[in-house]
Amino acid sequence: MKWVLVNQSSPSIKKYQLTEGDNIKLVLKYNPEQRSVRVSSEESHRLFFIDKTGLWHNKTILKNEYGVEIGRLSFDKVQHIGAIEIEGKKYFYTFDNNNKQQLVVFEHSVSLPLAVCDLSQAPSFTSLSPDKYSSEECTCFLLGLCWYLFPLTTAEHLEFAEATVA
Repeated sequence: MKWVLVNQSSPSIKKYQLTEGDNIKLVLKYNPEQRSVRVSSEESHRLFFIDKTGLWHNKTILKNEYGVEIGRLSFDKVQHIGAIEIEGKKYFYTFDNNNKQQLVVFEHSVSLPLAVCDLSQAPSFTSLSPDKYSSEECTCFLLGLCWYLFPLTTAEHLEFAEATVA
């Protein structure tokens, strides 16, 4: 899989496609001014908002189109590993700069990745380094990738909604 920058119709919106081979799996439109991201696939279209929090703005809160928190994202600069918790499920991620520009998502061990996503055709990431972990675009890529790879079932949506309300 890889994220590819697509020609934008608007200078304020960055459009990316998650591709696998010749197939487009997901379209992501990121608006930095509104700190919003639209994620579209054949099955669904969603809008999310990105908020920074923490003493040094090192934590990110993900909200759905209704302003309800659906997840959190953090990154440990010392160990170069981050965590994303989305709708009650927790995954870890890191960036592999040795081989290529890659985003690696895993559950327990980086040596057993759930997904490896090429970022070399996403120009914002060509100079990725650990001190740029807070990039909202990075958050968009993670959100889109997790939304594509780990969709919730209807029962899980109901459980999460009930837990959020309670």
